Amino acid sequence: MTRHHKKKSPARLLRSLYIWHRYFGISTAVFVIVLTITGLVLNHTDELQLDASYVQSDLLLDWYGISSPGELTSHTAGSINITAVNDQIFWNNERLTHISAPLAGMQTYSDLVVIASGGTLSLFTPDGELVEKLDNVAGVPTGILAIGITPQSLLAVKTARGIYLADENLLEWSRAANPEVTWSVAAPTTPSLTEDLKKAYRGTGLPVERIMLDLHSGRILGRAGVYMMDAAATGFLLLAVSGIWLWMRRRASIKAHQRKR
Repeated sequence: MTRHHKKKSPARLLRSLYIWHRYFGISTAVFVIVLTITGLVLNHTDELQLDASYVQSDLLLDWYGISSPGELTSHTAGSINITAVNDQIFWNNERLTHISAPLAGMQTYSDLVVIASGGTLSLFTPDGELVEKLDNVAGVPTGILAIGITPQSLLAVKTARGIYLADENLLEWSRAANPEVTWSVAAPTTPSLTEDLKKAYRGTGLPVERIMLDLHSGRILGRAGVYMMDAAATGFLLLAVSGIWLWMRRRASIKAHQRKR
């Protein structure tokens, strides 16, 4: 006994394609909405200041693995606390965007606060306003490990090659053999400051721009999200092709019907 497979008529094939086109369009609607909204937002990154706005959601911060740091220590002078929290440096509980880790110490000098970090000396006013940054181009010794002050009120830095003293204007540095120096030493932060720093660190760890970019690309869900967006993009292409084909078939059908009339 043989089976005879009936061929679907063009009308039935066209109807089936219409149905699949409709359901496929509905299933990809969510991706269209996400891509459209995130694309529009990213197109106005500067106006919306997405790179300067930070996510405060604990759920998202935990999702990205931005956890609270452990025990913290600060270099302190009077009411000023300079603390390194992983790769960020804070003046009390405010992040310093001008400088980067590692933090070697801080020292009050004349009417300035000098912070040694990232291989540079950054000069601030007591209010936290950056005045100047000095590096090896300005004669500052490289590889600073610590910063201190001598009894003669000269700024000193310790490197792997020895101890260097600066002149009063911080223009000339000379190596000194075993000078008397009071070095900046880090001490544990107070519980209240520690709590403020942990909140501030997590609050500036994830820019909104990063979330928008990851939503747009699907990377917010890892590699699976990227593949999902790839599949959605392929679906959009199929929708476009099938939509054009259906429109052309429908138009041809209408013209054929008009000719018969």
